[in-house]
Amino acid sequence: MRLGKATVFGLVVGAMTVGLAAPAMADPGDVVVQPKQARPGDQITVVGKKCTTDGTAGSLAFVGGAVVLNGAEEVDGRAGLASIKNDTFPGTYTILVRCGGHKSVGEIVVVDGKARPKSTPTPAGGAGTGIGGGAGGADTALLAGGGVLLLGGIGIGAMAVRRRGDLAA
Repeated sequence: MRLGKATVFGLVVGAMTVGLAAPAMADPGDVVVQPKQARPGDQITVVGKKCTTDGTAGSLAFVGGAVVLNGAEEVDGRAGLASIKNDTFPGTYTILVRCGGHKSVGEIVVVDGKARPKSTPTPAGGAGTGIGGGAGGADTALLAGGGVLLLGGIGIGAMAVRRRGDLAA
């Protein structure tokens, strides 16, 4: 009877752990900004990848504060062009995308008008280190299953240790 209770407890705690960790495992690519770094006066493209209806993208760095995002054939989601204000100080600025009931957040890095933005090459494929499929990212279902099994094992182990203490007395 105790083994069943420990198993159920482990499954419940594992499910709660996965539920609480779900926001952290969300796709970070909801908002795409190209280029990621810009100078004051530059124009950037903002894409809300999860937007299914037209919306807006707003930031303190944008001329007018917000730009309209609408459908474009070249992108998944909705896209719009924004201009960086000429008097924007260098730093990282938050971009809030709203479309329908969906909200997501991205960032734009504004660099000094005299500085050249850093270009970061986009990696292609996994690293050639021989780790096989490990470079592909986290498999959420596999992580959830492993967490449930791990917590169930801890619960069973705790019950077994407790049972040994009861038998010795």
